[in-house]
Formats: sequence, structure tokens, C-alpha cells
Amino acid sequence: MISKFMKKHGWKYIPGLIFLAINSRIQTLAPAALGEAFNMLESGTVQRESIYRQAGLIVMIAVGILVTRFTWRMFIVMNARTMEVYMREELFKKLQRLPVSFYAKQRSGDLMAYAINDVGAVRLTFGPVLSMITNGLIIGGLSVFSMVNDIDSRLTAFALLPIPIAVTGIVLIGQLVRRKFRRVQALFAKLSGFVNESIMGIKVVKTFAREDEWLNEFSDISDDMKEANIDLSYTSSILGPATVIPFGLSFAISLIYGGNLVAKGLMPLGNLIAFQGYLLLLERPVIQLGRIVNMLQRGLASYRRLNSIYKEEEIPESEMIPYNRDIQGNISAQNLTFTYPGMTAPALRNISFDLERGGTLGIAGPTGSGKTTLISLILKFYNTTADSLFIDNEDITNVPAVSIRDVTGYVPQDGFLFSGSIYDNIAFYHPGADMEQVRNAATLAGIHEEIEAFPNGYDTLVGERGTHLSGGQKQRIALARALIRDPDIIILDDTLSAVDNLTEQTIISHLNGVLSDKTAIIISHRLSSLQSADNILWLRDGEIVESGTHEQLMAIGGEYAQTYIQQSKEASDHD
Repeated sequence: MISKFMKKHGWKYIPGLIFLAINSRIQTLAPAALGEAFNMLESGTVQRESIYRQAGLIVMIAVGILVTRFTWRMFIVMNARTMEVYMREELFKKLQRLPVSFYAKQRSGDLMAYAINDVGAVRLTFGPVLSMITNGLIIGGLSVFSMVNDIDSRLTAFALLPIPIAVTGIVLIGQLVRRKFRRVQALFAKLSGFVNESIMGIKVVKTFAREDEWLNEFSDISDDMKEANIDLSYTSSILGPATVIPFGLSFAISLIYGGNLVAKGLMPLGNLIAFQGYLLLLERPVIQLGRIVNMLQRGLASYRRLNSIYKEEEIPESEMIPYNRDIQGNISAQNLTFTYPGMTAPALRNISFDLERGGTLGIAGPTGSGKTTLISLILKFYNTTADSLFIDNEDITNVPAVSIRDVTGYVPQDGFLFSGSIYDNIAFYHPGADMEQVRNAATLAGIHEEIEAFPNGYDTLVGERGTHLSGGQKQRIALARALIRDPDIIILDDTLSAVDNLTEQTIISHLNGVLSDKTAIIISHRLSSLQSADNILWLRDGEIVESGTHEQLMAIGGEYAQTYIQQSKEASDHD
């Protein structure tokens, strides 16, 4: 990922580093210029023009520092910001290319932390950290060189004796910072995930009056994060004293030893002042070494986490290339068996059926019997073995997933809606659809009149995940979203579970006309939705235990018939 960015934008670092080097060199001219000014004053024979000239030189140095600093920041800091945007976009692209199985083992809080904290930490590494390292090396090297060659090598050796102590302390403390930062990141992900789940499940929390317990659990996680951050801050705060104290000793040594040299006439006062200036220049990069180690450790840890995402196996490119022929919608299975990754027991066993274009397959059975799993395999959310599932008599492993999904209208169980308007949600599959098409789809889904009753009609905002709507309204809007694209294959996964019987029958009567020339798969716990299906599969524990038309299954008198009779009795009791 970084290499791709560097190939395109890496050249911007070159002029940035050049101006940074010039800026560092100009900074090291300041102590010598100031020292020379004091030497002039100390001589007692200095002319006014010389003082003005020296003052002008110092002003020019200041202006040079200002111009070059602004220039290198324009290149390096702005390029690091460009990298941040690039990485975040690449991460989002990567997440879109990952299979559903990846999200089954990830927490949303972790992924949010990757996109926010980790990307920001890497940006700091390629911006401020890079500039501080370069600036520190150049200023440090030139300062020590000037101190040794232009002032006094023995004074330099004595004054710099405490510096290795500071560097060693910074390195050791930096290792602790790295470990503690990992814990902070892990707790951030945990807290983000908890908040996300709490917001998504706020109705459940309120329904069960669990606000106090939920707050206590949040407080526990929040307190853990507070303690981890305090611990990290405490450790990071030691970095300052670890550099300031040794440098305090260095200044003391230079004043004592250098002061004696000046008193004995062995060194001009201006040279001692210049030496102090070089020591100040040298202090800054050593103090920054603490920040460098801190941010570098964070950046490396974040980059490793991001890299673990980028290394995840993507959906193969072949799955995203359009099929070389039109999909008609004939679907069949022959002894289909499937086991989820990481599981031992099969979710489906020996599933066989034939569904021709224009036919309707009903699927029913107890919760956890494998109904949604079968749909996931048809949509290629998971891969199955060869010679077990077929589209138009072609092994599904040879049919690109994008082509199957392009001709399929899928309505999942939760009827997920985006936080836009009703129009935006219905037209999601069909951007730019005119209002007449949206109304027709809503009418087929039995929701048009209710939408028109809203004050803003189709411009009504549904809220995050459709929180402003009832469960039945969300399901029917999701159904309209699938119908508007006029798909060749339509899959309804318990789509009408939240609507009443009368509304259900109205929608089914609409769908029967729409589905006459389409392949339809309908999953439903409410068996009245499946009466007109050409074939019905009753699943239990991942296996087909009964199959046939509604009439055939009722004649058998098995689980399907018993469930249907029970549901019919309950419906009549409610009436």
C-alpha cells in the first residue's frame, strides 16, 4: 500500500527533504553569527557598520529559516496528509473487496480504529516523525562538528558526556510506550464496538430497562481505557525529564569549564555563547527523540495492524469480471454440503433441488436449519465445492459473483436501510430512477400509501438503519428496493415476517404477477407466504426432510403440515 503511494507521490518528499536540509543548515549558522557579534563587542574597537552588518546577517538567517521551513512543510506535511487520505480510501476499498467470512470474525470497533487511529498514526510517521529525524540528524551532526572544530573539542567532550544517558533512557522508555500503546488501541476498539452495539441496540436496552447495567458496563470499559491512557501518559511523561536533566548537566558543565577558559583568556566570550547556542540546537532533537520514539512505535504498530488487513485474502478478481453470457436464472443443487470456515459440523448436508426460470422455490424450517446459508451460497457470499451448485447448468464456481448479484434482487432478513430518504433507499439499486418507477416499486411492496401519508412523502428521512420506521415498513421498503431493478432472480429472506396477515396477502398477490417470468426463492417462517410456490423445501439441521408443493406436503402430514395447521389456528384466534 505504501509502495503504491510512493510511486505516485513519493517524489514530493525529495524537494521537501532538500529544503529541510537547507533549513537545518541555516539554523546552525545562528549561534556562530551571535557569537561573532559578542566577540565584536568584547573587542572594544568594533565599528557601528560592522554591528549593523552582523545584525542584518542574523535577520537574514531568521528570514531564511522562515522561508525554508514553510517550504519543506508544504511538501512533507501536506504529502503526509495526502497519504492519510490515500490510505483511508485504500482501506475502504480493501474492506469492500473482502468476503463476508472476514466480517464474521471481526468487530466493528476494530475496523473503526483502523480507519481512524491507525491511519492517523501512520501519517504522523511519514510527516512529523520523518521531518524530526532528518532535522535532528542534520542539526545534531552540524552542531557537534562546529562545537569540535570551531570552538573547543575538550569542552565539547565534557559537555556531551551526559547525552548517552538521555538517549539510553529514551530508548528503554520507548519500548514501554509501545507496549502500553497497544493496550490503549485494543481498548479503543473495544469501547468503539460497545458504543456502536449500544446505539444499534438501544431499543433492546430500553425495552428490558437495562440502562443502568449498560451504563455500568460502559463505565467499566471507559475506566479501563482511562487507566490505560493515564498509564501511557505517565510513561510518556518520563521521556521529558530523561532528556532535560542530562542536558541541564551539559549546560552546567559547559558553563563551569567554558567559564574558566573565558576567565583565563583562553576562549573569547562570544565562542562560549555560540557553544551554548549549539547546545540549545542539539537539545531540541534529543528531546524530540522521545516524541520520535513514541510516534514511531505507534506508527509501526498501527502499520502492522493495517498491513494485516491488506494481507487478508480478497474476493478473487475472477469473481468481479462480468460473465460472458446472460444468466437466465435456472438454479439447481446436487448433494450440496457446506461447512462454515472454522466449524466442524456442516451447516448444509446433501441438499438437492431444481428450480427453473419462472419457478418459485419456498424454503422453510426451524431457526438455524440452514435456510439463509443456502441463500448465501447462491449469492456466493461463501464458496462451495465444485459440482454441487449450478446456475443455468453451469457450475457456480465458474460463474462470477458480480454477474449473479447483478441479476438478483435480494431482501435480507433485517431489511437494512441507509440513513437517507425513502426515495434514496428504494432507488439504491437503480440510481437516478424517476419517481414513477419508485412509486410502482413501493406499490408492489404494499408501502406506497403509507409513504404518501408521511408529511414529507418519499423525501422522509428514515434515520440510521431505518430507526424512524416500524419493522414492517423497513421490510417493505427493502422489498421495493429489490423490485425496482426488475431482477431476473429475486430472493426474499423472511421479508414479510413483520407485517400483518392482510398486508402479507396483498403483497403476495402483487408478487405473484411480478414473479411469473422470474426465478424466485422465498424463505419464510410464515408458511402462508409459500402456498403458491412450485416446490417447498422443509429443512431441519441442514438437511431436507420434506419437499413438494403445498398440497403434497399437507397430504404427507409431516412437520410442514403440522406447523401450517398450528399457524392457521393462531391466525384465526387472532381474527
